[in-house]
Amino acid sequence: MPVVIGPRSLAAPLGHQRAIHLVRWLLLFCCSLPACSHGQETAEKEAVQSLHRAAMFLEQRDFDKAAQQATEGAKLADDSSYVLQRAAEILYLSGHSEQSLPLFDRVVKLVPEEAPQNWQRGIALCSCGKFADGAKQFETHHRVNPDDVENSAWYFLCIAKTEGIEAARKAVIPSRGDGREPMMSVLQMLQQKLEPEQVLKAAEANTTAGPERQRAQFYAALYVGLYYDSLGDPKRAADYLQQSLGYGDSGYMVDAARVYLADRFPSSESPRQPQKE
Repeated sequence: MPVVIGPRSLAAPLGHQRAIHLVRWLLLFCCSLPACSHGQETAEKEAVQSLHRAAMFLEQRDFDKAAQQATEGAKLADDSSYVLQRAAEILYLSGHSEQSLPLFDRVVKLVPEEAPQNWQRGIALCSCGKFADGAKQFETHHRVNPDDVENSAWYFLCIAKTEGIEAARKAVIPSRGDGREPMMSVLQMLQQKLEPEQVLKAAEANTTAGPERQRAQFYAALYVGLYYDSLGDPKRAADYLQQSLGYGDSGYMVDAARVYLADRFPSSESPRQPQKE
């Protein structure tokens, strides 16, 4: 689920060090700043510095400090969609889902033409239990990213939570082809053509041992977990979401899985703030 709102977000591939991606993001951000007054430029530079600190705290798994710095950055440049989007993402990934929503919503108001791209907002809405709004976000995202099965899975969850599982089964968003394993198996699961266990097996069978298989197994467990959540089976949902974290290393969706698990299944074994290693 690629992001195109301003510079790329934290969605680095699994297994890559997030700090390297952060430096690249900051360079892209600074180059993309529009011409502005000296005061505005100073505020945005200070905002970027706050986001840099926030990202580093996030890397260190110090989520409260990450959220504090992200909030400060947003206050310094509250008219910058780039800053607000990034701050919202860090707030969400830090486990402060409710606090992230006003910033995501502010981005939508500032750049409404790019609102369909903001799948990160949709995931945050789901974590906060706002599934009706999440459905609208994922429905519009389909228009700009028509073959993304991840979008189909989140939309399925939203419809199941608001209208029931039968309505979700009738409203499955199709894909002409998502080449990432095991996405097409996930789609077939939503279409009742495969069982969840077959999705998990496909992730292993159709990949080579190593990072590729680990990544596929992460996504298989994540979306099997969301599927069971859609079915109203919280125990299996939490179990598979927890399992996904065992495969995930780093990246936006790994952190999103952790936050969603903590928000929606607070009694699970996954803490909001894991102990630092």
